[in-house]
Amino acid sequence: MTETRRIVIVSNRLPVSIVVTDDGKIAFKRSSGGLVNGLDAVHKGGNSLWLGSLAGQTGVTGTREVPDDRVAEMRGEGLCAVDIPGPLYQRYYDGFSNGAIWPLFHYMPERARFDRDDWRAYQEVNERFAAAVEAEIEEGDFVWIHDYQLMLLPEMLRRRRRDLAIGFFLHIPFPAADVFRIMPWRRELLAGLLGADLIGFHTLEYMRHFSNACARIVGLEPYMDSLQYGRRSVRMGAFPLGVDVDKINADARSPACEKHLASLEQSYAGKRLVLGVDRLDYTKGIPQRLEAFSALLERNPDLVGSVSLLQVSVPSRVKVEEYQEIKSQIDELVGQINGRFGMPGYVPIHYLFRTLTREHLYALYRRADICLVTPIRDGLNLVSKEYVAAKGKGQDPGVLILSEFAGSAAEMGEAMLVNPWSVDSVVEGLERALAMPESRKLQLMADLFDRIRRHDNRGWSAEFLGALTEMHKLNQGSGYASVVEPDTAELTRRLQQCRRAFFFLDYDGTLVPLADKPELATPDEDTLQLLRDMSSIPNFYVAVASGRDRAFLERYLPADLTLICEHGACLREPGKEEPVKLVDATTQEELWQTVVDVMEDFESRIPGSRIEHKEFGVVWHYRMAEPIFAQEQARELAETLGGLLQRTALGVTTAKKAVEVRHVGVNKGDAVRHILHEKGFDAKHDVLVTVGDDRTDEDMFRVWPKDNISISVSDLPMSASYIIEREALVALLEDLTRSAKGWQYKLWET
Repeated sequence: MTETRRIVIVSNRLPVSIVVTDDGKIAFKRSSGGLVNGLDAVHKGGNSLWLGSLAGQTGVTGTREVPDDRVAEMRGEGLCAVDIPGPLYQRYYDGFSNGAIWPLFHYMPERARFDRDDWRAYQEVNERFAAAVEAEIEEGDFVWIHDYQLMLLPEMLRRRRRDLAIGFFLHIPFPAADVFRIMPWRRELLAGLLGADLIGFHTLEYMRHFSNACARIVGLEPYMDSLQYGRRSVRMGAFPLGVDVDKINADARSPACEKHLASLEQSYAGKRLVLGVDRLDYTKGIPQRLEAFSALLERNPDLVGSVSLLQVSVPSRVKVEEYQEIKSQIDELVGQINGRFGMPGYVPIHYLFRTLTREHLYALYRRADICLVTPIRDGLNLVSKEYVAAKGKGQDPGVLILSEFAGSAAEMGEAMLVNPWSVDSVVEGLERALAMPESRKLQLMADLFDRIRRHDNRGWSAEFLGALTEMHKLNQGSGYASVVEPDTAELTRRLQQCRRAFFFLDYDGTLVPLADKPELATPDEDTLQLLRDMSSIPNFYVAVASGRDRAFLERYLPADLTLICEHGACLREPGKEEPVKLVDATTQEELWQTVVDVMEDFESRIPGSRIEHKEFGVVWHYRMAEPIFAQEQARELAETLGGLLQRTALGVTTAKKAVEVRHVGVNKGDAVRHILHEKGFDAKHDVLVTVGDDRTDEDMFRVWPKDNISISVSDLPMSASYIIEREALVALLEDLTRSAKGWQYKLWET
């Protein structure tokens, strides 16, 4: 199905680099790298558009500095540049993307810099990308967003186009939840990613880390490989990126490669060659690798003179101080080791700090007896796969020594896995590889070659897009909000023209932020004043609908509001001391103690959980408990109580971090219907506004659905007609109240 759809690829940079010719003209050169090569099959298929920036290259920020004929040339190649000013790009890219996300996601929080201005730049650039994608999108397009620089983009696009098929792929590790929680803007990043239908990772480990982070931080309950996010399902999957195996193998035997190989054979005649190829980065473990090679020579003096290490470091972020420091460290180590073990005719370590041509690199792969790939943390690492592809099946023997902290280790079982943090582990791996018979090397390389050939770059993109197609079908028609936010001007007009306006407002998460301890979630003075102002307007009917008990709501809310307590079990009208009970509190009294006994057993076993006793129900809260374990226990508790309460008037419901037992049929929607009936609501002349943030509010949203102005105050897209942030909701209600005062009471002070 994906063949008939246009694929809109979105990445931080376009797959071309800018070249300024001798006469000062701008030309484009195809970039190299795993992402560019991985998406070859998709982009060269002809039915795609690739959006990215040109920022950071020769002072060019976008199409404004590029001549019209070159822009047309880019368009002809299916490329579209996103304009980003240079200073903004620097804060977004060097500041937040690579100064905060990169080190944290690679388990180096001590290197991370969390600067608020960098974060704002990251938000702004993601917004610019969202606007650019929205301007280019066509009906039926699939959007495939790539990598950590654009983690907010899925949600930004989802708010613009609820029906859009959106996939996201993270090319770096996703860290364990405890590490990710260090990020100050952790909820925002997760909410950004959850705008996608499908989120792809290189390994199952990264997927589990993301799932756990969503459970701990957002409160979502993972189920297998999916998360229920409002009315949408978000699928997670492991899709390790592949390489174009057949092309690499063929190119490695081209005349240009053979020429380089002949030169290498002459340079390293009689010597065994260990090869390291990395972009210069502190995550690649190059200093640790050099120290391990030094230890190898120290422990095995007979290898001195017969084994050399060739380390290729591709320049990266050379103007960044941290990268200058690591280069100086590497230069110093190479000098020390060569000074200690070198002799006439023998250089232990050959160090190349430059970018090699593909022909030269493939020749090195073929000549190397061992490829030493030992990052201290890496999302995948394609060097390991390129080495195998160049060696071929039954063609050139070799041994791949691979860090167990590289994502590719999960699928390359025939490699020799080592711990790059342990000098002993790397040295032992080198010793075993150097002693391995040629026949064994050929067999291991053949097995690795077969595997990476089955899962090449074409297989990677086809599998991801196939999964995205399935998830988009599943999520289509699942009740997305029709607009981003309600139109204040339109609402004001309707309220001014109506006979009466009925407002039903949820409490926790809507009027007040959620709190780990529910008793601490109390309204501030501004919120209380807003409620007083709303309820003082003659044609405004204002009710707070909450799961809280009557005693709590009466204590903290103004007396001139209607209170819907315990999800609709009872009502308290303004000026009336006695509530209206919508359930018979005496039924099933003998069951309450049994329910409490079961909950108390769970409370004693799960630290941080607590029981709340209400007038018409009882709730087990686990907001402060360890989320993963507590969620499992919550499901078990709900199942236990559900079986216990079968064929009774009591039922079990689950809400945010809570399991509640209350009377069957009690819900906020029925309470709203009761009030509207009592007050003679007429949709032709009256306006109904319902606002909430979780599943218990869905029942309010379903009352008079065609006429109900239902608003979800949540990052979870529910069945409401509109979605709005809590802070924006308060501003909206204040605007509506001021407007109402203006037309109702002309002499009121503003």
